[in-house]
Amino acid sequence: MKQKIALYILTLSFFAQNGMAQDPHLSQFFSAPHFNNPALAGTQFGDWAVMANTRQQWGNASTPFNTQVVSADIKILGGEERENYFALGGTIMNDQTMNGAFRSNYGAVSVAFHKKLAEGQQLAAGFQGAYGHRRLDYSRLSFGSQFSGRGFDLAVANGETNLSTMKPFISLGAGILYTIIQNDGRFLLDVGLASYDINRPNQSFLKDSANQLNIRHVGYFNMNTYVGDNFYYQISGVYHRQAVQNYFSIGGAIGFSLENKRDFEKMFLLGAWLREGDALYPYVALRVKNFQIGLNYDITFSKQNLGPSNPRSLELSLVYTGMFHRHKGLRCPYVNRYVYF
Repeated sequence: MKQKIALYILTLSFFAQNGMAQDPHLSQFFSAPHFNNPALAGTQFGDWAVMANTRQQWGNASTPFNTQVVSADIKILGGEERENYFALGGTIMNDQTMNGAFRSNYGAVSVAFHKKLAEGQQLAAGFQGAYGHRRLDYSRLSFGSQFSGRGFDLAVANGETNLSTMKPFISLGAGILYTIIQNDGRFLLDVGLASYDINRPNQSFLKDSANQLNIRHVGYFNMNTYVGDNFYYQISGVYHRQAVQNYFSIGGAIGFSLENKRDFEKMFLLGAWLREGDALYPYVALRVKNFQIGLNYDITFSKQNLGPSNPRSLELSLVYTGMFHRHKGLRCPYVNRYVYF
């Protein structure tokens, strides 16, 4: 048997019971805001934004994880000044492992309402609905019953009926976000709490009606500060908890203006984040006007690093923001969003 069916059942059962239905394992969580809190929809600079992440985890292993995420959001229904406004966001994600035999696909829609509380303060509430589907592709697997003595004949029936295609599922989430902006936009702080899988959807390949996901809770914060006319630093962190599974990631980056201008339209960023008990990942990014590209490499120090070769995980992020050019207010040169406070 090329790959044991027991291993498949164990792996898939782990995903179904402990996997985070709306959250692939992303190192650059700060570049995929919809996975941290639906209230973050509409917090990117400008009127609309498109964000993409692609990640290969354990790329040098026999069965790496490959994840692609594309998100977009847009500010709507807020008038020209938008002291209070709605934002609409959407996300699609594809995740696969076991050489493509195990695939997950998700689509999610987020809506958020942002309300001005006082000068320099804002509160947002967001909601998310996600549609997910996971499947096992038997055409990419081989079993002992298909061994002919000279190899595996995949045209022969495998005789395995233990696993079935998982039914599509709906998952619901909600969150709140509190924002402070001070010093003419040179200081920004976001703090938020969110919960996903509130309806506890069923994800079972074994037709187990009792196999429901536990609610996943997420805490998130991000702080941006500009120092003088040439330096910027960011500190951000995220905490996930689902049943007995939990982890946090925290770190930061320093930005250097590539032009002697206060608008920071061209900036190079260098930093690192630490994921609890797992990895330290250096991060580099380049921002040119409304476009930013970021890259990180995970330096794994967990038990997964005890094999013959170190796990190799890379992640690339792209962010592009745009304006409708219809505002009466002024563009804030510092924070990564349009400021209406």
